Amino acid sequence: MALIYIDDLLEGMVLAEDLYTVSGRFVLAAGCTLKQDQLTQLKQWGVIEASISDESIGEEYARLLEPGQEFVDRAGGYLLRRFILNDIGSEPLATLYRHALWLFARRLERGLDPTLPSYVKLPEFTQGPGPLSLPQLLKGEIDVVSLPSVYNRVLEIIECPDVSSAKIADVISKDANLTLRLLRLVNSPLYGFGGKIDTVSRAVSLIGTNELSSLALGVTLVKTFQSIPSELMDMNSFWRHSIRCALFARTIADHLKLDGVEGYFTGGLLHDIGRLIMIERMPEQYAAAIQRAREERLPMYRAEQLCLQLDHTIVGKTLASKWRLPAPLVRMIGGHHSPRLANYSIESCVMHAADLFAHGCGYEILLVNEVPELQQKAWDELGLDLALIGPTVRLVEQEFRQIVNAFFD
Repeated sequence: MALIYIDDLLEGMVLAEDLYTVSGRFVLAAGCTLKQDQLTQLKQWGVIEASISDESIGEEYARLLEPGQEFVDRAGGYLLRRFILNDIGSEPLATLYRHALWLFARRLERGLDPTLPSYVKLPEFTQGPGPLSLPQLLKGEIDVVSLPSVYNRVLEIIECPDVSSAKIADVISKDANLTLRLLRLVNSPLYGFGGKIDTVSRAVSLIGTNELSSLALGVTLVKTFQSIPSELMDMNSFWRHSIRCALFARTIADHLKLDGVEGYFTGGLLHDIGRLIMIERMPEQYAAAIQRAREERLPMYRAEQLCLQLDHTIVGKTLASKWRLPAPLVRMIGGHHSPRLANYSIESCVMHAADLFAHGCGYEILLVNEVPELQQKAWDELGLDLALIGPTVRLVEQEFRQIVNAFFD
Protein backbone atom coordinates (compact mmCIF):
# COMPACT_ATOMS: atom_id res chain seq x y z
CA MET A 1 0.00 0.00 0.00
CA ALA A 2 1.25 3.52 -0.87
CA LEU A 3 -0.03 6.96 0.10
CA ILE A 4 -0.18 8.95 -3.16
CA TYR A 5 -0.69 12.70 -3.59
CA ILE A 6 -3.80 13.73 -5.55
CA ASP A 7 -1.82 15.12 -8.51
CA ASP A 8 -0.05 11.76 -8.92
CA LEU A 9 -3.15 9.54 -8.95
CA LEU A 10 -3.91 7.80 -12.24
CA GLU A 11 -6.96 6.18 -13.77
CA GLY A 12 -6.98 2.47 -13.00
CA MET A 13 -5.37 2.69 -9.55
CA VAL A 14 -7.20 0.72 -6.84
CA LEU A 15 -7.97 2.14 -3.40
CA ALA A 16 -6.41 0.14 -0.57
CA GLU A 17 -8.52 1.91 2.09
CA ASP A 18 -11.79 3.84 2.28
CA LEU A 19 -11.28 7.40 1.02
CA TYR A 20 -12.40 10.47 3.00
CA THR A 21 -12.05 14.23 2.55
CA VAL A 22 -9.99 16.14 5.14
CA SER A 23 -13.28 17.13 6.81
CA GLY A 24 -14.19 13.44 7.31
CA ARG A 25 -16.73 13.02 4.51
CA PHE A 26 -16.79 9.50 3.02
CA VAL A 27 -16.00 9.50 -0.72
CA LEU A 28 -15.10 6.05 -2.09
CA ALA A 29 -14.77 2.55 -0.66
CA ALA A 30 -11.66 0.39 -0.52
CA GLY A 31 -11.30 -1.76 -3.63
CA CYS A 32 -12.72 0.92 -5.95
CA THR A 33 -10.86 1.37 -9.25
CA LEU A 34 -10.35 5.07 -9.94
CA LYS A 35 -11.83 6.58 -13.10
CA GLN A 36 -10.84 9.82 -14.82
CA ASP A 37 -14.03 11.71 -13.91
CA GLN A 38 -13.58 10.69 -10.26
CA LEU A 39 -10.04 12.11 -10.20
CA THR A 40 -11.40 15.51 -11.24
CA GLN A 41 -14.15 15.35 -8.65
CA LEU A 42 -11.74 14.34 -5.87
CA LYS A 43 -9.78 17.58 -6.40
CA GLN A 44 -12.98 19.62 -6.23
CA TRP A 45 -13.87 17.95 -2.93
CA GLY A 46 -10.48 18.78 -1.42
CA VAL A 47 -9.09 15.21 -1.28
CA ILE A 48 -5.29 15.51 -1.09
CA GLU A 49 -4.04 11.91 -1.02
CA ALA A 50 -5.23 8.31 -1.21
CA SER A 51 -4.00 4.89 -0.12
CA ILE A 52 -3.42 2.81 -3.25
CA SER A 53 -2.79 -0.92 -3.45
CA ASP A 54 0.76 -1.88 -4.44
CA GLU A 55 -0.50 -4.21 -7.17
CA SER A 56 -2.14 -1.35 -9.08
CA ILE A 57 0.91 0.94 -8.90
CA GLY A 58 3.84 -1.06 -10.14
CA GLU A 59 7.40 -0.74 -8.87
CA GLU A 60 8.59 1.55 -11.67
CA TYR A 61 5.83 4.11 -11.10
CA ALA A 62 6.33 3.94 -7.33
CA ARG A 63 9.98 4.93 -7.81
CA LEU A 64 8.92 7.88 -9.98
CA LEU A 65 6.77 9.24 -7.15
CA GLU A 66 9.80 9.81 -4.94
CA PRO A 67 12.07 12.82 -5.59
CA GLY A 68 15.53 11.93 -6.91
CA GLN A 69 18.35 11.86 -4.35
CA GLU A 70 20.07 14.80 -6.04
CA PHE A 71 17.01 16.98 -5.41
CA VAL A 72 16.60 15.70 -1.85
CA ASP A 73 20.23 16.63 -1.10
CA ARG A 74 19.84 20.11 -2.60
CA ALA A 75 16.60 20.68 -0.70
CA GLY A 76 18.27 19.53 2.53
CA GLY A 77 21.17 21.95 2.09
CA TYR A 78 18.69 24.79 1.70
CA LEU A 79 16.30 23.83 4.50
CA LEU A 80 18.94 23.05 7.15
CA ARG A 81 20.05 26.67 7.01
CA ARG A 82 16.48 27.92 6.86
CA PHE A 83 15.52 25.96 10.01
CA ILE A 84 18.70 26.89 11.90
CA LEU A 85 16.81 28.58 14.77
CA ASN A 86 14.83 25.39 15.45
CA ASP A 87 15.70 21.90 16.71
CA ILE A 88 14.63 19.66 13.83
CA GLY A 89 15.43 16.60 15.94
CA SER A 90 12.42 17.21 18.19
CA GLU A 91 8.72 17.03 17.44
CA PRO A 92 6.75 18.54 15.81
CA LEU A 93 9.69 20.08 13.93
CA ALA A 94 11.12 16.72 12.85
CA THR A 95 7.86 15.82 11.12
CA LEU A 96 7.40 19.28 9.64
CA TYR A 97 10.98 19.28 8.34
CA ARG A 98 10.55 15.85 6.74
CA HIS A 99 7.47 16.94 4.81
CA ALA A 100 9.01 20.31 3.91
CA LEU A 101 12.06 18.44 2.56
CA TRP A 102 9.84 16.28 0.33
CA LEU A 103 7.95 19.36 -0.84
CA PHE A 104 11.08 21.34 -1.72
CA ALA A 105 12.66 18.35 -3.47
CA ARG A 106 9.54 17.96 -5.63
CA ARG A 107 9.63 21.69 -6.42
CA LEU A 108 13.26 21.41 -7.50
CA GLU A 109 12.36 18.48 -9.75
CA ARG A 110 9.65 20.59 -11.36
CA GLY A 111 12.00 23.47 -12.11
CA LEU A 112 11.59 25.81 -9.12
CA ASP A 113 14.97 26.73 -7.67
CA PRO A 114 14.68 28.42 -4.28
CA THR A 115 18.19 29.38 -3.28
CA LEU A 116 19.58 30.99 -0.19
CA PRO A 117 19.02 34.71 -0.56
CA SER A 118 21.64 37.09 -1.79
CA TYR A 119 19.95 39.98 -0.05
CA VAL A 120 19.39 43.20 -1.93
CA LYS A 121 21.66 45.83 -0.44
CA LEU A 122 19.66 47.98 1.93
CA PRO A 123 19.36 51.65 0.98
CA GLU A 124 21.82 53.97 2.70
CA PHE A 125 19.78 56.31 4.84
CA THR A 126 21.27 59.29 6.61
CA GLN A 127 21.27 58.96 10.37
CA GLY A 128 17.81 60.16 11.30
CA PRO A 129 15.83 60.43 14.53
CA GLY A 130 15.18 57.53 16.84
CA PRO A 131 12.30 55.08 16.35
CA LEU A 132 8.73 56.29 16.55
CA SER A 133 6.58 55.42 19.54
CA LEU A 134 3.38 53.41 19.11
CA PRO A 135 1.10 56.52 19.18
CA GLN A 136 3.38 58.25 16.66
CA LEU A 137 3.26 55.23 14.37
CA LEU A 138 -0.53 55.09 14.27
CA LYS A 139 -1.24 58.79 14.04
CA GLY A 140 0.35 61.73 12.31
CA GLU A 141 0.31 63.46 8.97
CA ILE A 142 -1.20 60.31 7.46
CA ASP A 143 -3.84 58.71 9.65
CA VAL A 144 -2.92 55.07 9.15
CA VAL A 145 -5.80 53.84 11.28
CA SER A 146 -8.28 54.90 8.60
CA LEU A 147 -9.88 51.93 6.86
CA PRO A 148 -10.70 51.49 3.16
CA SER A 149 -13.97 53.34 2.53
CA VAL A 150 -15.82 50.24 1.29
CA TYR A 151 -14.97 48.30 4.43
CA ASN A 152 -15.99 51.24 6.64
CA ARG A 153 -19.35 51.39 4.90
CA VAL A 154 -19.85 47.63 5.29
CA LEU A 155 -19.15 47.92 9.02
CA GLU A 156 -21.72 50.71 9.34
CA ILE A 157 -24.37 48.67 7.55
CA ILE A 158 -23.73 45.48 9.55
CA GLU A 159 -24.42 47.38 12.77
CA CYS A 160 -27.88 48.41 11.52
CA PRO A 161 -30.67 46.28 13.07
CA ASP A 162 -32.47 45.72 9.75
CA VAL A 163 -29.38 44.81 7.71
CA SER A 164 -29.91 42.49 4.75
CA SER A 165 -27.45 40.54 2.61
CA ALA A 166 -28.70 42.48 -0.41
CA LYS A 167 -27.78 45.80 1.21
CA ILE A 168 -24.25 44.62 2.08
CA ALA A 169 -23.81 43.15 -1.38
CA ASP A 170 -24.86 46.45 -2.93
CA VAL A 171 -22.08 48.31 -1.09
CA ILE A 172 -19.39 45.77 -1.97
CA SER A 173 -20.52 45.55 -5.59
CA LYS A 174 -19.75 49.23 -6.09
CA ASP A 175 -16.05 48.29 -5.97
CA ALA A 176 -15.51 46.17 -9.08
CA ASN A 177 -12.00 45.04 -8.11
CA LEU A 178 -13.09 43.94 -4.63
CA THR A 179 -16.15 42.16 -6.06
CA LEU A 180 -14.02 40.20 -8.53
CA ARG A 181 -11.54 39.07 -5.90
CA LEU A 182 -14.21 38.09 -3.36
CA LEU A 183 -16.08 36.02 -5.94
CA ARG A 184 -12.85 34.30 -6.96
CA LEU A 185 -12.24 33.49 -3.30
CA VAL A 186 -15.69 32.08 -2.48
CA ASN A 187 -15.54 29.95 -5.65
CA SER A 188 -12.12 28.57 -4.69
CA PRO A 189 -11.45 25.30 -2.82
CA LEU A 190 -11.25 27.37 0.39
CA TYR A 191 -15.03 27.05 0.74
CA GLY A 192 -15.81 24.11 -1.53
CA PHE A 193 -19.36 25.18 -2.38
CA GLY A 194 -21.07 23.13 -5.05
CA GLY A 195 -22.01 25.15 -8.11
CA LYS A 196 -20.89 28.56 -9.32
CA ILE A 197 -21.42 31.57 -7.04
CA ASP A 198 -21.73 34.56 -9.34
CA THR A 199 -23.22 37.30 -7.13
CA VAL A 200 -22.01 38.98 -3.95
CA SER A 201 -25.48 38.64 -2.37
CA ARG A 202 -25.27 34.86 -2.81
CA ALA A 203 -21.78 34.88 -1.26
CA VAL A 204 -23.06 36.89 1.73
CA SER A 205 -25.92 34.47 2.32
CA LEU A 206 -23.55 31.47 2.20
CA ILE A 207 -20.65 32.62 4.37
CA GLY A 208 -22.29 35.29 6.53
CA THR A 209 -21.95 39.04 6.89
CA ASN A 210 -19.17 39.18 9.47
CA GLU A 211 -16.98 36.69 7.66
CA LEU A 212 -17.44 38.41 4.30
CA SER A 213 -16.66 41.82 5.79
CA SER A 214 -13.41 40.51 7.30
CA LEU A 215 -12.47 38.91 3.99
CA ALA A 216 -13.25 42.20 2.26
CA LEU A 217 -10.74 43.92 4.54
CA GLY A 218 -8.05 41.32 3.86
CA VAL A 219 -8.56 41.41 0.11
CA THR A 220 -8.65 45.22 0.05
CA LEU A 221 -5.43 45.56 2.02
CA VAL A 222 -3.57 43.50 -0.57
CA LYS A 223 -3.86 46.54 -2.81
CA THR A 224 -2.82 48.98 -0.08
CA PHE A 225 0.66 50.07 1.09
CA GLN A 226 1.85 50.78 -2.43
CA SER A 227 4.53 53.15 -1.12
CA ILE A 228 6.52 50.46 0.73
CA PRO A 229 10.14 50.66 -0.55
CA SER A 230 10.86 47.52 -2.59
CA GLU A 231 14.40 47.46 -1.15
CA LEU A 232 12.87 46.85 2.28
CA MET A 233 9.94 44.59 1.45
CA ASP A 234 8.91 42.58 -1.59
CA MET A 235 5.14 43.01 -1.34
CA ASN A 236 4.44 40.05 -3.61
CA SER A 237 6.35 37.76 -1.22
CA PHE A 238 4.69 39.43 1.79
CA TRP A 239 1.17 38.65 0.61
CA ARG A 240 2.05 35.19 -0.68
CA HIS A 241 3.38 34.33 2.78
CA SER A 242 0.26 35.82 4.36
CA ILE A 243 -2.01 33.71 2.12
CA ARG A 244 0.01 30.59 2.93
CA CYS A 245 -0.24 31.36 6.66
CA ALA A 246 -3.99 31.95 6.27
CA LEU A 247 -4.45 28.52 4.67
CA PHE A 248 -2.41 26.77 7.36
CA ALA A 249 -4.37 28.57 10.11
CA ARG A 250 -7.71 27.62 8.61
CA THR A 251 -6.68 23.99 8.08
CA ILE A 252 -5.30 23.61 11.62
CA ALA A 253 -8.46 25.19 13.07
CA ASP A 254 -10.54 22.78 10.98
CA HIS A 255 -8.57 19.77 12.27
CA LEU A 256 -9.17 20.98 15.84
CA LYS A 257 -12.94 21.47 15.18
CA LEU A 258 -12.76 25.10 16.32
CA ASP A 259 -15.62 27.55 15.89
CA GLY A 260 -15.34 30.27 13.25
CA VAL A 261 -12.84 28.40 11.09
CA GLU A 262 -13.04 30.95 8.26
CA GLY A 263 -11.97 33.69 10.68
CA TYR A 264 -8.59 32.02 10.97
CA PHE A 265 -8.06 32.55 7.24
CA THR A 266 -8.61 36.29 7.70
CA GLY A 267 -6.30 36.26 10.72
CA GLY A 268 -3.56 34.74 8.62
CA LEU A 269 -4.00 37.38 5.94
CA LEU A 270 -3.61 40.16 8.52
CA HIS A 271 -1.14 38.66 10.99
CA ASP A 272 1.85 40.75 9.80
CA ILE A 273 -0.02 43.98 9.03
CA GLY A 274 1.88 45.83 11.77
CA ARG A 275 5.14 45.26 9.89
CA LEU A 276 3.88 47.26 6.92
CA ILE A 277 2.97 50.19 9.17
CA MET A 278 6.46 50.17 10.68
CA ILE A 279 8.22 50.06 7.30
CA GLU A 280 6.00 52.77 5.83
CA ARG A 281 6.28 55.17 8.75
CA MET A 282 9.95 54.75 9.72
CA PRO A 283 11.90 53.14 6.85
CA GLU A 284 15.35 54.33 8.02
CA GLN A 285 14.94 52.87 11.49
CA TYR A 286 13.42 49.66 10.16
CA ALA A 287 16.31 49.19 7.74
CA ALA A 288 18.65 49.18 10.76
CA ALA A 289 16.55 46.43 12.35
CA ILE A 290 16.71 44.35 9.14
CA GLN A 291 20.49 44.75 9.04
CA ARG A 292 20.86 43.63 12.64
CA ALA A 293 18.60 40.62 12.08
CA ARG A 294 20.71 39.50 9.11
CA GLU A 295 24.05 40.04 10.82
CA GLU A 296 23.09 38.29 14.07
CA ARG A 297 20.67 35.71 12.54
CA LEU A 298 17.77 36.93 14.64
CA PRO A 299 14.08 36.43 13.96
CA MET A 300 12.79 39.72 12.57
CA TYR A 301 10.47 40.39 15.50
CA ARG A 302 13.43 40.09 17.92
CA ALA A 303 15.44 42.60 15.92
CA GLU A 304 12.43 44.93 15.94
CA GLN A 305 12.27 44.72 19.74
CA LEU A 306 16.00 45.41 20.11
CA CYS A 307 16.22 48.28 17.60
CA LEU A 308 12.76 49.82 17.74
CA GLN A 309 11.54 49.04 21.29
CA LEU A 310 8.39 47.38 19.93
CA ASP A 311 7.54 44.74 17.34
CA HIS A 312 5.02 44.32 14.55
CA THR A 313 2.67 42.16 16.67
CA ILE A 314 2.10 45.06 19.11
CA VAL A 315 1.56 47.50 16.25
CA GLY A 316 -0.79 45.10 14.44
CA LYS A 317 -2.75 44.28 17.59
CA THR A 318 -3.28 47.97 18.37
CA LEU A 319 -4.29 48.70 14.79
CA ALA A 320 -6.75 45.78 14.77
CA SER A 321 -8.35 47.09 17.97
CA LYS A 322 -8.72 50.58 16.46
CA TRP A 323 -10.33 48.98 13.41
CA ARG A 324 -12.84 47.27 15.75
CA LEU A 325 -11.93 43.83 14.43
CA PRO A 326 -13.32 40.85 16.42
CA ALA A 327 -11.40 39.95 19.58
CA PRO A 328 -10.25 36.55 18.20
CA LEU A 329 -8.61 38.34 15.25
CA VAL A 330 -6.87 40.74 17.62
CA ARG A 331 -5.47 37.77 19.57
CA MET A 332 -4.26 36.09 16.36
CA ILE A 333 -2.42 39.22 15.21
CA GLY A 334 -1.02 40.14 18.61
CA GLY A 335 0.04 36.68 19.76
CA HIS A 336 1.40 34.89 16.71
CA HIS A 337 5.07 35.26 17.76
CA SER A 338 4.54 35.26 21.53
CA PRO A 339 1.43 33.25 22.45
CA ARG A 340 2.47 33.61 26.10
CA LEU A 341 1.55 37.30 25.96
CA ALA A 342 -1.93 36.27 24.79
CA ASN A 343 -2.20 33.75 27.67
CA TYR A 344 -1.82 30.92 25.16
CA SER A 345 -5.27 31.56 23.74
CA ILE A 346 -6.23 29.00 21.13
CA GLU A 347 -6.26 31.73 18.47
CA SER A 348 -2.69 32.83 19.18
CA CYS A 349 -1.42 29.23 19.34
CA VAL A 350 -3.04 28.32 16.01
CA MET A 351 -1.58 31.42 14.34
CA HIS A 352 1.85 30.77 15.87
CA ALA A 353 1.91 27.27 14.40
CA ALA A 354 0.49 28.45 11.07
CA ASP A 355 3.13 31.17 10.71
CA LEU A 356 5.93 28.69 11.40
CA PHE A 357 4.47 26.16 8.94
CA ALA A 358 4.13 28.88 6.29
CA HIS A 359 7.75 29.97 6.72
CA GLY A 360 8.96 26.36 6.76
CA CYS A 361 7.04 25.19 3.70
CA GLY A 362 6.98 28.39 1.66
CA TYR A 363 9.83 29.66 -0.47
CA GLU A 364 9.13 33.37 0.03
CA ILE A 365 11.94 35.28 1.76
CA LEU A 366 10.61 37.95 4.13
CA LEU A 367 13.51 40.23 5.08
CA VAL A 368 15.43 37.32 6.64
CA ASN A 369 15.68 33.68 5.60
CA GLU A 370 15.44 31.93 8.97
CA VAL A 371 12.20 30.27 10.11
CA PRO A 372 11.12 31.80 13.48
CA GLU A 373 11.55 29.48 16.43
CA LEU A 374 8.68 27.34 17.68
CA GLN A 375 7.39 27.89 21.20
CA GLN A 376 6.82 24.34 22.41
CA LYS A 377 4.14 25.22 24.96
CA ALA A 378 2.03 26.82 22.22
CA TRP A 379 2.25 23.62 20.19
CA ASP A 380 1.42 21.47 23.21
CA GLU A 381 -1.65 23.61 23.89
CA LEU A 382 -3.00 22.72 20.45
CA GLY A 383 -2.76 18.96 20.94
CA LEU A 384 -2.59 18.48 17.17
CA ASP A 385 -1.89 14.91 16.03
CA LEU A 386 1.53 14.67 14.34
CA ALA A 387 -0.04 12.42 11.70
CA LEU A 388 -2.01 15.43 10.43
CA ILE A 389 1.08 17.49 9.55
CA GLY A 390 1.76 15.71 6.26
CA PRO A 391 -1.81 15.96 4.93
CA THR A 392 -1.96 19.59 6.08
CA VAL A 393 1.24 20.51 4.22
CA ARG A 394 0.02 18.87 1.00
CA LEU A 395 -3.49 20.31 1.27
CA VAL A 396 -2.16 23.86 1.70
CA GLU A 397 0.25 23.40 -1.21
CA GLN A 398 -2.65 22.30 -3.41
CA GLU A 399 -5.00 25.09 -2.31
CA PHE A 400 -2.35 27.80 -2.44
CA ARG A 401 -1.83 27.47 -6.18
CA GLN A 402 -5.54 28.07 -6.76
CA ILE A 403 -6.40 30.61 -4.06
CA VAL A 404 -3.45 32.89 -4.76
CA ASN A 405 -5.19 33.75 -8.04
CA ALA A 406 -7.98 35.43 -6.08
CA PHE A 407 -5.49 38.02 -4.83
CA PHE A 408 -3.17 38.59 -7.76
CA ASP A 409 -3.98 39.40 -11.38
